[in-house]
Amino acid sequence: MEFAKMFADSKNVCIFAGYFEAIMDTLRDFSIPFKGLKAGEHEFEFQLNRAFLDAIGDEELVDVDVVAYVTMTKAASMLTFDIELDGTAIVECDRCLEELSFPVDAGDTLYVKFSEEEYEFDGEVMWLNPADDQINLADYIYETLLLALPYQRVHENIEDCNQDMVARFQVVTEEEFEEMTQPNESSLAGGDNGAMLAALKSKLEEEEK
Repeated sequence: MEFAKMFADSKNVCIFAGYFEAIMDTLRDFSIPFKGLKAGEHEFEFQLNRAFLDAIGDEELVDVDVVAYVTMTKAASMLTFDIELDGTAIVECDRCLEELSFPVDAGDTLYVKFSEEEYEFDGEVMWLNPADDQINLADYIYETLLLALPYQRVHENIEDCNQDMVARFQVVTEEEFEEMTQPNESSLAGGDNGAMLAALKSKLEEEEK
């Protein structure tokens, strides 16, 4: 019995280790080893998909099919990354919880400087230690993706929503709906809107039983 338990625990550890390694492999694909590159421009492409969302720990998007085009300009004391995102993101409608897609067409620029002192990232300039030889852009690209999406993620026309769900949510006033779907201080990229609506959906279903 003890042996069986030890075997099961060992198997679970192996499964977790394999899953963790897969996540790390996905995130490592977003690293750029800049140390050995010559000065000037260098171009890279990164694919954002469901595996990327899982690896980054996303809980907002249903799926994504986006390509990140990155142009790195290497200078003597600074790196500049011009990032362009192009593709489609699938999210849940804040009004009816049905899936809908949004086109993603966004760009941003990241500046990377070097210092032995530690500085906080201010959203525009990232600091690395002079001994670093690569940079991972996964988190920055993910944040750029979220900021490219609208705060209020709903079907453009209410007629395109799931009408059964819209009818259920009529118990929510227009003011309450606006409050749930507007950004707040704790979330600048959609926050827990879907979770709030999902909780309301569950409550309504319980009341019908």
